[in-house]
Amino acid sequence: MGAVHGCHMKYVGLGAFFAYSTYLVTSESVALPDSLTSIFDSYSPLDFKTALTYWLVYAAALNLLIGLCFKLRIGQSFLMKNRTDGTIPLISYIIFHPFYIPTHLYTYIHTVIGKSHNVPVANEVLSDYWVGGRYGSELSVPLWSVTVDLTCEFQESCINNTVKYVSSPVWDGTPPSVDEVERCAVAIRDGWSGSSQNKSSASNSGPVMVHCAHGRGRSCMIACAGLVKSGRAGTWEEAFEVVKKGRHVCKLNKGMRVRLTEWTKKYGQ
Repeated sequence: MGAVHGCHMKYVGLGAFFAYSTYLVTSESVALPDSLTSIFDSYSPLDFKTALTYWLVYAAALNLLIGLCFKLRIGQSFLMKNRTDGTIPLISYIIFHPFYIPTHLYTYIHTVIGKSHNVPVANEVLSDYWVGGRYGSELSVPLWSVTVDLTCEFQESCINNTVKYVSSPVWDGTPPSVDEVERCAVAIRDGWSGSSQNKSSASNSGPVMVHCAHGRGRSCMIACAGLVKSGRAGTWEEAFEVVKKGRHVCKLNKGMRVRLTEWTKKYGQ
């Protein structure tokens, strides 16, 4: 969740944790509090132990499945995020709550710890060019010309002060497709005030936010493509050095590097 390498293993670990918890609950060696079970049993046709077992099995299976989806780079659309306004429907939170709860909790804690270690929610790596995590709404920027959102697991927090919203939802640590990289890069080029290739009028350009969950991997990758597309770097490797200098926690895993190279070849950067 906060790294760009082996992200699927976090959910495999969660699945294993819930599976082991199922074993503990169903074994005779664990006694559940009588007060808790009696309150639950009075409102439910299932006894507390049975209901808890069902939930733990579901949580284990769901997180193991999501871990597999991470590894195979499929299934982001299962979460039903709206690519127009960045919202996630309530039904998604209900169905996938064993995934959302630890993901959101971890991201919040990781962000708080990051702040205490001089890692803000986002960094201005060049003038009006911001790279960061999902809490960009905490920044004192009144209006974003473009917000590029790489998360599939969070609602967009900057949607109400963004002129153009671009969503390319992918799992943590997973690169978007070549065509999605190009779509995001073009939006940055046309909306960023610092672009030397800007196709918009000066009044339609301004600050740009490129973000994922933590501002370390997915956002870094697209920020690199945006700099190249905007004429501010000759190669994605050069762009990475610029982004890394401005936000020192940024990283690119092997898949991201390969995808940027593929994008370069296809779109002739």
